[in-house]
Amino acid sequence: MRFVVFLVFAILNIVSPLVESVSADTLRVMLHTGSFPPYFFEEGDSRSGIIKDIFSALSNETGDTIEYIRVPFNRALYKFEAGQIDIEPMTNPVWRQNSKVPGVYSIPYTVSEEVVIFNSRHFISVDSPEDLLGKTIGVVRGYRYPKFDPYFESKRIIDYRLENENKIVQLLLAGRLDQALINLDFANYQIKKKRLGSQLKVGKPFSVRDMMIRFHPNKIKMVPRFNKAIEKLLNDGTIKRIYDRYR
Repeated sequence: MRFVVFLVFAILNIVSPLVESVSADTLRVMLHTGSFPPYFFEEGDSRSGIIKDIFSALSNETGDTIEYIRVPFNRALYKFEAGQIDIEPMTNPVWRQNSKVPGVYSIPYTVSEEVVIFNSRHFISVDSPEDLLGKTIGVVRGYRYPKFDPYFESKRIIDYRLENENKIVQLLLAGRLDQALINLDFANYQIKKKRLGSQLKVGKPFSVRDMMIRFHPNKIKMVPRFNKAIEKLLNDGTIKRIYDRYR
């Protein structure tokens, strides 16, 4: 009997790691072309960025392998809907409510703050979209801005659609735009690293949203273990330390 019990435990010790290995997966994660610091940098850049650092920490906990798919933003959204990308790493359901494949979301692991950024010579205090009636505002093509979209649709505010956030900053510095809507972390990173504090000024946040991982429905089984990993990384301060590297 003792031999049988020993044999059962021996078999379990061998099988358990194999089960964990089989349950691990290779996940295709959306990462756009170009750069969006501090979240990600151009391919070949020695800096990894917040998204890669966070997913490196998550995959260490879950055992999954991460493969990054770099394509233009709108193409990335299409590939997610087609099941050719498994994960959008940082988003909110409000931004994807019109998607053909809304997806399944993890628990939040950070927040995203969106602000109005100005060419310093044209700064005004903005408390609501009403303060920008009649003005032209730089925005990223393909993005949704729930608080401003009704004003764009009615033309009470003119949206000037650009390829990405880097192009927005270029036009602000050149004086071709007076103001734009932009991510706060991106704005602060640009101002700090390029010493643009005298040329660009950041206004109040107009949107603060929880950031989650969006999984394609065919990867729904991954959500519980990623939620468990997120909770651990939040509790032990890992995610905060990753953000602090880029601030």
